[in-house]
Amino acid sequence: MKLLPLAGIVLGAASFLLGIRGEDPSRAWGSYLVNLVFWMGICMGSVTWVAIMNMTNASWGRPLKRLAEAQVATMPFLWILVALLYAGHRSLYIWSTHPVHGKERWLEADFLFGRDLLVIGAMTLVSYFLVHQSVRADEEKLLGGDETSVRLRWRRQILLSPVLGILYGVGMSVLAWDLIMSLDPHWVSTLFGGYYFMGGLYSALAWLAVLSFLFHRREGIQGKIDGSVFHDLGKLLFAFCLVTGDFFYSQFLVIWYGNIPEETKYVILRVKTEPWNSVAWVVLAGAFGIPFVALLSRKLKMSPPLLGATALVVLGGMWLERFLLVVPSVGARGQIPLGWAEVGVAVGFLSLEIMCFGWFMERVPWLPVGDPLFEKRWGSLSGDPLEVGGHLPGSNKGGKVRG
Repeated sequence: MKLLPLAGIVLGAASFLLGIRGEDPSRAWGSYLVNLVFWMGICMGSVTWVAIMNMTNASWGRPLKRLAEAQVATMPFLWILVALLYAGHRSLYIWSTHPVHGKERWLEADFLFGRDLLVIGAMTLVSYFLVHQSVRADEEKLLGGDETSVRLRWRRQILLSPVLGILYGVGMSVLAWDLIMSLDPHWVSTLFGGYYFMGGLYSALAWLAVLSFLFHRREGIQGKIDGSVFHDLGKLLFAFCLVTGDFFYSQFLVIWYGNIPEETKYVILRVKTEPWNSVAWVVLAGAFGIPFVALLSRKLKMSPPLLGATALVVLGGMWLERFLLVVPSVGARGQIPLGWAEVGVAVGFLSLEIMCFGWFMERVPWLPVGDPLFEKRWGSLSGDPLEVGGHLPGSNKGGKVRG
C-alpha cells in the first residue's frame, strides 16, 4: 500500500513532464493548476474545519478531528508545488507577457508568487502548531502526563484556531485572485475570493466524509465514528451544499444584471459555449443537484457507504468546477482537454495526498483523547492506551500501539 501512492506520484510526474515537453505545454500547466487549487482547498480547508470545531465547541465531531488534521502533512508540499508553478507562469498567465494597464505592479510575477508563498507558508505554520499541540496533548494523556500540560495545550489550540480561521479566509481569497482569477486579467469579481474558500470548505467536508467511511471500522476508533456522527457530518455537508449553490447563483446573478461585456464574457464562455456548457451542467449536478436531493434523506446521512458515495460525487463535481474555472482561460478551444495526461497528473496529486495522510496517521493516536470535548462526550481513554491506534513516544521499538 505504500508503493501504490509512490507509483502514482511517479506516474503523475511523468505525465506532467511529458506534457510540458509536448506541443502545448499550457495544457499540462493548466492540469497542474487545476489539481493544485483543488487539493489546496481540501488540505487547508480540512485543518480549518478543526479550528472551526474548536471555536464552536463541536463535541460531536471530535472522533473526526485526527482525520481532518492529517491533511497538514500535505501542506508543505503544496508550498513547493506553488513555487514550481512559477516556472510555468508564462504558459498560463497572459499578463506575464502582455502587462495589463493599471495592474502592472499587482500582476508582476515575482511579487505575485512571493505573496502567495508567504500566505501559504503562514497558513502552514499556524496549522502545524495547531495540530502539534493537539497531537502532543493526546500523547501526554495516553502516557499519564501532567493534566496541567494537557489543559495548557488545549488553551493554545483555542488561541490558534481563530488565527487560522482569519488566515484561511484572507489567504485563500488572495490565492483565488492570483492563481485563478488573474488567468483572465480583464475579469474582476469581488465575490470570487469567498466563492473559492467556501468551495474549499465544502470539498474538505466531502473528503472528510470519504475518510470517515473508509476508516470508521478500524480497530481503535470503531464505535466512535457512529451513525450519529455520520448524521451530523451529513447535515453539515448538506448545509454547505446549499451555501455553495447560493454562491454559484450569486456569482452568476451579479454578472447577469450588471451586463458589462468584460464581465459577461467570462460566464458566457463557460455556460453558453461548446464544449464548456456541457461541463457546466455536470458541475451543477455533481456539486449541487445530486447531493442536494440525496442529503435530504436522513437514512442516507446515517449510512456510511451512501454518505461516502454522495461525498465522492461532490468531490467529482468540485474538481470539475475547478477545471471549468481554469482551463477555458488557458486557451483550450474546440474540445475538452481531458485525456490520459490530465488523468495522470490528477492521479499524481491524489497519490501525494494519500502518501502524506498515511505517513501522518502511522505516527499519531487516531483519537484525540487529550481533547476535553472528546472526553466530555466519549469519556477518558487514558487508562487503556491500547484502545487508541497510532504511535506513542517512548513505546517499544517501532512505536506502534494497536487496538
